[in-house]
Amino acid sequence: MNETQPGRILITGAARRLGAELALAAAEDGMQVILHCNQSRDAAEGLAEKITAAGGQAEILSADLADAAACEQLMEAAFAGGPLTGLINNASLFRYDRADDFTAAGLAAHIAVNLTAPAILTAQMARRLPETDRACVINMLDAKLFGMNPDYFTYTLSKAALQAMGQMTAQNFAPKLRVNAIAPGITLPSGGQTQEEFEEAHKHNLLGEGAKTAEIVAAMRLILTSPSMTGHVIVLDGGAHLSPPARDVAFLATKSS
Repeated sequence: MNETQPGRILITGAARRLGAELALAAAEDGMQVILHCNQSRDAAEGLAEKITAAGGQAEILSADLADAAACEQLMEAAFAGGPLTGLINNASLFRYDRADDFTAAGLAAHIAVNLTAPAILTAQMARRLPETDRACVINMLDAKLFGMNPDYFTYTLSKAALQAMGQMTAQNFAPKLRVNAIAPGITLPSGGQTQEEFEEAHKHNLLGEGAKTAEIVAAMRLILTSPSMTGHVIVLDGGAHLSPPARDVAFLATKSS
């Protein structure tokens, strides 16, 4: 199957926020969308109804990505309806810590969801794909990998490992799989931010404006439809990585910062 034509795509963490926006766009482009969720089944069902009401195709698969066996079962279930042409590793564990309160348990939890699950899904996709088929994997990274600060220490370690995994799988699974990544800066409110705090934090970069969901959707579309593109990371952060702050951008507009 030609991956640049509408096909089947699995998006992890697709029920809410950015994952939902990516799913809606993929469905608009004619792809059959497999919405992965864990604890957000109701939201996933609402999204699937929205996609089908607009004439698209969507199905829902539930899995705990912290469970390696569940990841393998997820890919088996995804391929039950036919080979995939796309996989977006969007689901992510995002908990705050710094190096001085790091724990092994916290690292293990982040690695399980943010690295091990994407690695399993990518490898399983390559194994299950027919030999002559081609497909695309997109890993969702974080722009802070290109402009470090010490906040979200364990989360950042797991995303750095995911970046390395993406580069190596792009080499290992070519030409069957293309593996690329998108690394957004602050895009939606997070970490308990108010809307006012988010809007202020969104401006802390060289361009005075951070990434919008529409840009991330456009990056997804570019990657999915560019058959010569592999091993690349698209950074969307308004240039914040060129002049990184001392703290995570989410804290720069809060009173506690």
